Amino acid sequence: MKVAVVYGGWSSEAMASAKNAKSIENVLRAKGYDVCMLAFGRDMVQTLRAEKADIVYLCVQGKRHGDGTLQAMLEHEGIPFTGSGARAAALINDKILCKLLFDHYGIPTPRWAILSREQYERGDFDYSGFGYPFVAKAPTQGGSFGIELIRSPEDLDKIRLVFGYDDPILLEQFIDGGFYTVGLFERDGQLVTLKCVEGVETLSGARVEKKNDLTLFTGEYGTEPPRLDGKTLVDMERTAERVFKITGARGVGRVDFMVAHDTGAFYVLEINAVPGLKRGSLMPREAAYSGVVYEDMVEDILLSAWNGAGREEDDV
Repeated sequence: MKVAVVYGGWSSEAMASAKNAKSIENVLRAKGYDVCMLAFGRDMVQTLRAEKADIVYLCVQGKRHGDGTLQAMLEHEGIPFTGSGARAAALINDKILCKLLFDHYGIPTPRWAILSREQYERGDFDYSGFGYPFVAKAPTQGGSFGIELIRSPEDLDKIRLVFGYDDPILLEQFIDGGFYTVGLFERDGQLVTLKCVEGVETLSGARVEKKNDLTLFTGEYGTEPPRLDGKTLVDMERTAERVFKITGARGVGRVDFMVAHDTGAFYVLEINAVPGLKRGSLMPREAAYSGVVYEDMVEDILLSAWNGAGREEDDV
């Protein structure tokens, strides 16, 4: 089996994609796979054909890359690839579509609204009625890109920056709480749910950006065992499984939560179809906490795609 690890591209997440790809390459080579590294570019299918790749380990992330774009190309050509199919990847990459789905299925998520540039410029959105503070998010971006915390009417001008990424955008209630995450991957046709962990900023050497009181992890993550009761942890893990299923995800995913400091209630922020898999990323740290060998997880994700090649996506 020749594995093409496809990474990079032109999205805001290209650098993180390249780091993930390098870690995956190292694991697969150590396990004896024939691996080629391919930077995402034009004529991607022709490049894969020229390399005689049997399967793609997909590391591209974000808009015009891991949002169903490359997945659709590969599906059309009948080339197997890791992770979710084009339909699910497109849905997962759009935070507004995910919010609609969460509401439909009763998944707890912060209160939200849609704001168009035209409506913003008219000035007729009832921000006070929506409630401060809130976060303005570009629905197709990840990391620290296209996100602003709006604490009061004096901050409303910052919303214009978010429209530099998307239109319309998402407004989301700000949850003052802790960040938690649950990773999932498929092994031998079964979904493996990793233990919930708390994302923290205490790891030595971590690069953490503070932006308008939002903690945005831009480098390595630290994790700690969650400071939550057992029932809440089980409920969050079961909720992560539901989110994985209703979005049509497959192969691998990571569901992120906020847990409110005042009430202890948890809220789903988003699901990631192409989570970071380098050793310092959240999901590998969750795997270690769960007793899952990192190298085996990387290979399991590959084999789940290989063994599932040709299957149709589950209906949402």
